[in-house]
Amino acid sequence: MRLSTMTAEEILERLDDRFRLLSLLRPQTSARHHHTLRGIVDWSCDLCTGGERLLWNRLSVFSGGFDLEAAETVCAGEGVAREDVLDLLAGLVDKSIVVVNSSGDRARYGLLETIRQYGRQRLQEEDGTTRLRVRHSEYYRLTTVRAGRSWCGPREVDWLVRLRTELPNLRTALDYRASRDDLARAGLEIAVNLARTRCWFFSSTLGEGRHWLERLLATGPERSPAQDVPDPSAETDPGASTLIAGALAMKAWIALCQGDNPAAETFLAECRAVAQELPDVASVAPVTYVEGAHAMLVRGDPASRELLAEARDRFRTGGQAGDAHMATMLWAMAEAFFGTRASASAARDVYVAEAEASGAEWARTWALWCTGLVELRHGEAERALAPLREALAQQQAIGDSWGPVWGLETLAWAVAATGDCTRAAWLLGAAHRMRRDTGVALTGLRPFHEAHRTAEERVRGSLSSEEYTAAWSRGALAEDALRQAWTCAPRESAGAAGSDRPRRMRTAGGPLHRSES
Repeated sequence: MRLSTMTAEEILERLDDRFRLLSLLRPQTSARHHHTLRGIVDWSCDLCTGGERLLWNRLSVFSGGFDLEAAETVCAGEGVAREDVLDLLAGLVDKSIVVVNSSGDRARYGLLETIRQYGRQRLQEEDGTTRLRVRHSEYYRLTTVRAGRSWCGPREVDWLVRLRTELPNLRTALDYRASRDDLARAGLEIAVNLARTRCWFFSSTLGEGRHWLERLLATGPERSPAQDVPDPSAETDPGASTLIAGALAMKAWIALCQGDNPAAETFLAECRAVAQELPDVASVAPVTYVEGAHAMLVRGDPASRELLAEARDRFRTGGQAGDAHMATMLWAMAEAFFGTRASASAARDVYVAEAEASGAEWARTWALWCTGLVELRHGEAERALAPLREALAQQQAIGDSWGPVWGLETLAWAVAATGDCTRAAWLLGAAHRMRRDTGVALTGLRPFHEAHRTAEERVRGSLSSEEYTAAWSRGALAEDALRQAWTCAPRESAGAAGSDRPRRMRTAGGPLHRSES
């Protein structure tokens, strides 16, 4: 037996050639009945029809599963009619070649890794790998384009969940496009649309999003060897300049959210250089947006309010509703940190109205969060608790991994302001753990860091060192911090919070806080 003569590490190194590795040589046995993994899978293949074998080979380009639409789009043609894919797929399921999970809204199919590698080998023998990988990556490019256009709409969360489910395929598509200079621009379009939909945020994979943007921006014929920055003037298509500017802005935005100020400064300089080549005002909107975000998050500059309002107008002019809504959120946030009670309340009302009108569930949770922030900084801390807790509850309900990073932190500020310092210390510890897991450095986000220090100083001033450390540590070690946060924040009245079940916000003119409903 080969397995008895190798270490675990050596076996792991050879798993890519598992058909040879797992062969059991028995010279006295006829070739027909050799006990090899390859022989067993060959036998299964012989039981399939010609069409089923073709489909099996083509399905090997998928990573982490696929749905019927993907199989029909990527695998049809050259001997497999689109209308036959479903029946062929059913045949492969019946023969246990393909596994199916029908528990969700749409059936999800997959191949065991050994089966997938077998199909991939046969696809290579047919010289069909390149053709299928191009189709695969193009299908997922179009998927992200559709998601980007639908972002900040009624299907926002559906798209976010779908993109998170498809991350293995999206990574495969990105990697393939990044490996070919002639396809890098299309790969950049995938990365930009994933950033636009906040997929990397929702899935708590900011570092990965930044990696793909950096890799794809450094790939392709339009890359500037001297600066290692794409040169938009080398591309005749004006759309390329807009795409590059958007990618640079998204890269800078992710670095800002990570609190990586040195990188953000570098990326912002790249944005400014490319902005000079942009064809129109609407194309400059992403650069204006990241300028405003930098002014708010790094410099703590009240001028960020005007920059973000300008970015919002430019996005709206260009028909980019989702990006305009994101600019509205940051503008309202900047008004909460640097504006007056009147200006902060007015910006909040605009943001809440937009979120409600959009029908976008994730946007609504951030509108609740912004409502709590405005109340905390310009009103009464007690009245900030209900919308902040509601935002957390709704974010947990939709599987958001990003919003709670800030929801727990802001809730800690509010609880500290009410004087409940033991609970505030617990929340500060829980928020610290979520930032660490997400890869965010609070020190690089000036208004957040200053609010954090104010809350921490208040809490430390009310508790002994031992009490603070004990409460903070319990929060940092909590395995289910979000659910426990409901009991760590005091309820304003018996009817203020009610059930922990998420509730919709009311429209403008109706109550927003649960304590008012």
